Amino acid sequence: MLALDVGTSSVRASLYGEDGRLIPGSAIRIVHQVSYLADGGVETDADALYERLTNAIDHCLAACPGAVAAVGISCFWHSLMGLDASLHPCTPVLVWADTRSAAQAEALAAELDAELVRARTGCRFHPSYPPAKLRWVRENRRDWWGAAAHWVSFGEYLAQRLGGELVASVSLASGSGLYDQRRAIWDPDVCAAAGVAVGALPTVADLSEADLRVRSGGRWPNLDGARLLLPAGDGACNNVGSGCMGPGRIALMIGSSGAVRRCQVGGPWTVPGSLWQYRLDRRRGLVGGALSNGGNLHQWLQDRLRLDGEIEAALLAREPGVHGLTFLPLLAGERSPGWAPSAWGGVLGLREATTALDLLQAGMEAVAQGFAALVRDIGADGQVIGSGGGVWHSPAWARMLADALGRDIYRSAEAEASSRGAALLALESMGVVGPLEGLDPPLGDAVRADPKRQAAHRRSWERQSRLYEILRSDDVIGFVVERVNPAGE
Repeated sequence: MLALDVGTSSVRASLYGEDGRLIPGSAIRIVHQVSYLADGGVETDADALYERLTNAIDHCLAACPGAVAAVGISCFWHSLMGLDASLHPCTPVLVWADTRSAAQAEALAAELDAELVRARTGCRFHPSYPPAKLRWVRENRRDWWGAAAHWVSFGEYLAQRLGGELVASVSLASGSGLYDQRRAIWDPDVCAAAGVAVGALPTVADLSEADLRVRSGGRWPNLDGARLLLPAGDGACNNVGSGCMGPGRIALMIGSSGAVRRCQVGGPWTVPGSLWQYRLDRRRGLVGGALSNGGNLHQWLQDRLRLDGEIEAALLAREPGVHGLTFLPLLAGERSPGWAPSAWGGVLGLREATTALDLLQAGMEAVAQGFAALVRDIGADGQVIGSGGGVWHSPAWARMLADALGRDIYRSAEAEASSRGAALLALESMGVVGPLEGLDPPLGDAVRADPKRQAAHRRSWERQSRLYEILRSDDVIGFVVERVNPAGE
């Protein structure tokens, strides 16, 4: 099995055997960067991203002497791009972190019954989702709007380039905010409000329902004709790969952003307003919450504060909250739990004695406390299984998470859970492995929670929540807008 994993900061290609194990020496990772614009835009070039992925496939298949049976794909959720009538990109890829459509998201929520829409689509009106992005493009980029004959996510563009057909998976469609999960159709009311014709959106099929085959044009002879599964959402693949398919397991992932997810069969479900609900496929769904700030916040702090040396050891030696700061970690805006379209970050309690390490610790703890709030909202007992760089590469952050949750966290033994998930979905579609719900999770070591430290995290979360509510008030927003932009625009 060839597993492809397209994330917001890198692409990966790797080979797995029919036992679901990674073939040693086959994995390749290529970094790519999105562009952060001054107006809140976050974009990447579709063809440049595709080229990086094909380069990763080149390197990966160089270690494969035989034929590849199938290709599974994990791809980031919530992106939007336009294709012209010839299926060539005519816009950049707008990724989930693009916040330019905050006003459009608020307008959509005022025009439609937001709770009814959330019950149908599983999604809020928010700039991370395509409905608000579509309206923003229509209102602000008429050149893009006029050139586009089709509106898709990068996953659909990738499937078209590899398999020759423009088809969306149920999984990626469910994370678009445009798809009625109850009726399994594009939601006509949301599409109309966003300004997009249903006919401009791709057809929707289950992961293996489209019966696609790889068409490489001779570039990869051992891949031509391999079964091609439609791309699934990266969060869904992460649950599969980390073994979080049963009702008693919660996946916690810190990558560039962060998420907490639980798999459920059937649906639709009633979930708290802080959470979303997407699909793995027609039969299986996910309930969870997503933080816009995770590894990206950690990297931003390290870059700005110019921290180096034995940071991990210093963090592990400190007690929670010793910095005395209240940190609102919303530098990339906010998704769960509050879904404020125009959120920003802030720090309260700075003194002359405040150090760079204080700021880093406060930011990391604030993210951990956000994860704890989401786990409480999900409300499931059982194992919490952690994956992603924040869990794998930072013992201090892993301990903060366990203490903030008040629950032990088991590190996934799979360093690349999303890649493994894509491979397992391919194996399941071919009948090589049984239902994924029956597979045991690949567990590593446990990070034990300390109840005494949890109390300190709870106090910090209460202060963070109070600061959040103050900054969301109309008086504060008006004060900031008046001084940043006296015209009030």
